[in-house]
Amino acid sequence: MKIWIFVEGPADVGGLDTLFEKWNSELKKRGHGISIIQLEGKSKYLKKIGPRAARILFDNEKDLVIGLPDLYPNEPYMGDGSLKHGNLDELKLVQERLVKNALSGIFGVNGGLLKKFMERFYATALKHDLEMLLLASVAQLRTHLKTSDRLSGQWEKPVENQNQTKPPKRIVEDLFRRYRGKSYRDTKDAPAVLRKVTNLRETIFYNSNINCPEFKAMLDWMASKIGEPAYR
Repeated sequence: MKIWIFVEGPADVGGLDTLFEKWNSELKKRGHGISIIQLEGKSKYLKKIGPRAARILFDNEKDLVIGLPDLYPNEPYMGDGSLKHGNLDELKLVQERLVKNALSGIFGVNGGLLKKFMERFYATALKHDLEMLLLASVAQLRTHLKTSDRLSGQWEKPVENQNQTKPPKRIVEDLFRRYRGKSYRDTKDAPAVLRKVTNLRETIFYNSNINCPEFKAMLDWMASKIGEPAYR
């Protein structure tokens, strides 16, 4: 069984590949694995996710597919139209509809069989972007920034509740300018921070609270399907 995760861009691939490296290594021992595929930005993601996900679901009766775009920005999608979404729940529904339409329209899957296929598709999003995982990994971020400052008081808790006005990426950019005196480079710096995470639990939880509820729910869905927990 393979898990295919569709994301927007190269930074998402690099960051998630690094964060999942240990877990993916364990999965490969059992003949499983995680592949993360970029779809070149949000606009192209929403155009491609339907047929790309449907193709995998149709061709591989056991494989799983996850839709994981960024929620931010959603301003271009606030108006009328089939891609309209102002929040996470609406973005999930958009993705589900796109995949269902592709399964039905391209592959002729309908009725009860369509429902069966959709059980292997999980629609979610990075809320609001990949950098929420850096803010959730505050100890590792602090080490990378070479500071002993507390940092975490500068954003919402849970970190997924950070807003669209100043999404996680903008906060991370400010931190890099302040503490490193240079610009944040997502394809290089995100993996560098997340490489320091030794257990996914460090990112998912803070104290006894859940830091990333939506991201945790995705990991738990994956684990329930594949039989290997992402964190302990």
